[in-house]
Amino acid sequence: MVAYILPSVGSALKLDRRCPHCHRPHGRIHSSQRHGAIRDLKVSSIPQRRMKCPWCGLTWTLRAEGVKPGHQRSDRTIGVGLLLYMLGLSCRHTERVLSALECPSGKSSIERDVASAGHHAQELHRQAPPVRVRVLGADGTGAAMAGREAGVLFLAGVDCGGWLVGVAPLHEQQTEEVRRHVGRVMAAVGAEELRTDEHSVYEGIVPQPRHRLCLSHWRKSKGKRAWDLHRQAVAEGRSLEADTMGELLALLRLRPRPPTVPPELERLVRRYINARRGLPGKVNQLLQHVERTWQKVSDDPVDPTNNATERVIGLTFKIRAKTMRGFKAVHKGVGHPYLPAGRRACRVSFVGKKGSAICAR
Repeated sequence: MVAYILPSVGSALKLDRRCPHCHRPHGRIHSSQRHGAIRDLKVSSIPQRRMKCPWCGLTWTLRAEGVKPGHQRSDRTIGVGLLLYMLGLSCRHTERVLSALECPSGKSSIERDVASAGHHAQELHRQAPPVRVRVLGADGTGAAMAGREAGVLFLAGVDCGGWLVGVAPLHEQQTEEVRRHVGRVMAAVGAEELRTDEHSVYEGIVPQPRHRLCLSHWRKSKGKRAWDLHRQAVAEGRSLEADTMGELLALLRLRPRPPTVPPELERLVRRYINARRGLPGKVNQLLQHVERTWQKVSDDPVDPTNNATERVIGLTFKIRAKTMRGFKAVHKGVGHPYLPAGRRACRVSFVGKKGSAICAR
């Protein structure tokens, strides 16, 4: 069962005489108590009163808890809009739902609320004690942000069910920055192994025995290349190359996968070792690459893939980026993944100045 705790709206006015401008006490009552209209699911107005500071001469308004200064929407309305957005609705559809609940909110306001909540969730994530993981998964993705194609680097704890470790606005082409960042994160979380795809940017961060390749990505990329060469061989009438690619596909599908290079693969490599051009040359390159990377692929008995990081990217970033047609700013795109990650991890995502919360239990 999932329970979402939404902010509440107070019905009584608490008299606070401290001036918010000069922070001195002994503020004076400047008006009688009145009721101001707000947009909320349960109440239509809250008590409020004007106060005046005898020191600086400035005035301010006291309101019941649950409504930020200068806002007509209550924290509960903002929380409901944020919850609807986190459950998959777009800003426009969230606006329609709130209007049906007689709590109208503009889609631009909802977008600002989401950006603010994502920033707070990111700050909470940074302030929390670093999670300890055995395997750190790293992968990058691209999305249109701020009118340009930007890169985002995701780091997730693979061995703990896809716990989000961090998100950084780094492109995989920024080699030195990515390597320094991943190295710092690995030291902070005490990771023993780094699991990635075959991108060259991740090479050299840790010693080779501690850097393993994702089994799923490795099989998919090698299998796709083998199928392409198999179809080309069939089209050209080269039965030997077609049979070779068929044998390679069978070796890639072996379960359990042998930890060392199988003799059948070594035999295929020796068969095409001298091929340099044409289709035999392409077959030779693929076979040698499979042989070189065979022992670099993860053989973790629990989960040898980096699918946990891929799920974090897909569920918390790619789907939302497509429905929103990209993020308008880099900080919004980077802060957004922390919202659903905090919800699934039973962490609190704060909305508003008073710390009103939405959390899953």
